[in-house]
Amino acid sequence: MNVPLSPRRRFDTFPRIAYATGLFIVGSLGTLITPAMFESWTPFHWTPTQLGVLAAIELAGLAVGSLSGLYWQRRWKWRQVALGALLAAVAANVACILRHDFATVCLARGVVGLSGGFLCAVYSAVLANAKSPGRIIAITTFIQIGIEGVFIFSSTSVLDLLGGSGLFVLMTVFFALLLPFVRVLPPGWPADGTESTHESGLNGESLRAYPILFSFVPFIVVQTGVYTFLGEFGHEAAHLSSEQTLHAIGVSVLFSALGSVGAYLLDDRIGFKLPIAGAILLMIGMLFGMNLGSRSASMFLFYIALLQIGWIFLNCYLYSALIEANNLLVPAAMPLSTFGSALGASAMGYVLEHNGLVGSLGLSVGAMILTALLTIPFIRPMEQPT
Repeated sequence: MNVPLSPRRRFDTFPRIAYATGLFIVGSLGTLITPAMFESWTPFHWTPTQLGVLAAIELAGLAVGSLSGLYWQRRWKWRQVALGALLAAVAANVACILRHDFATVCLARGVVGLSGGFLCAVYSAVLANAKSPGRIIAITTFIQIGIEGVFIFSSTSVLDLLGGSGLFVLMTVFFALLLPFVRVLPPGWPADGTESTHESGLNGESLRAYPILFSFVPFIVVQTGVYTFLGEFGHEAAHLSSEQTLHAIGVSVLFSALGSVGAYLLDDRIGFKLPIAGAILLMIGMLFGMNLGSRSASMFLFYIALLQIGWIFLNCYLYSALIEANNLLVPAAMPLSTFGSALGASAMGYVLEHNGLVGSLGLSVGAMILTALLTIPFIRPMEQPT
């Protein structure tokens, strides 16, 4: 006899989770492959300032689109939101293929960023109602790292094969391929709450979610700030050549996928406090090692590989802790992360220029301690089995 699936099982089916993951990865792809897009625009001889404006416009669109989910995730139909965002992204990428004047490309990348933000907010809404969000985030991160690496690695071949607009052709295809499967998504936020096991609303207990939400800022300050200047750390701390540094960074990015594997395997078996505390301590230790203990290419690779494993692992657990505390706030995490990225790159550059490695270490360790203070005290103790 066939037993009807529970509301939770109907919501958590593999096709729905897989499709939502696809929306997130494709929606945020443009902001992950910015160096490759810059390369495709080389024939237009745009200045670094213009290229920076283009990147900032797409990032801002992504942040605004994702943040909008705070309003509509419980009001609008997710399928309609995803369909509109996909169509707009396809049209905007086609515009990048057909038109090459700076103003049009700026407008098009803004539309792509905004559309991608809406798709990321749909993913956040699905994630907020999933049974094991930590595992979903881990899988998403693992796939995202792989796609980002392959896309950037093969970008020159794509440009040679398809011309300067080749990347935008591929992105158009990716967005278009998602269109026929929109109906795989759940219709919208569970109306009666039967499909959501996570705490919602703005009651006193769920207010503890706000410090956890804002912990994304100092965490991303470290992640982006350090990653942006890994080349400088390789030169200054380990005295490596540019080639040695790039090789070490490339290999370390591959190792970073182990962070998502670890988060998937551990999930919530021991709660959130211990994994978050452990990841923060690991990152602090590796920051000291990278800045003060790098004496060779192999040691530098060891430190930055473990550092990146730690921050991928911690990223998964910060999302899980936020969802457990208040799942309605998930769409706000990406805009805060975007702000943290901008702040991290600029702050780390300033500190490195004026205070060197010691200053960068102080900034990084201080931000990690702040991350701990905004998360660990506000995580509810793990429930004991009865």
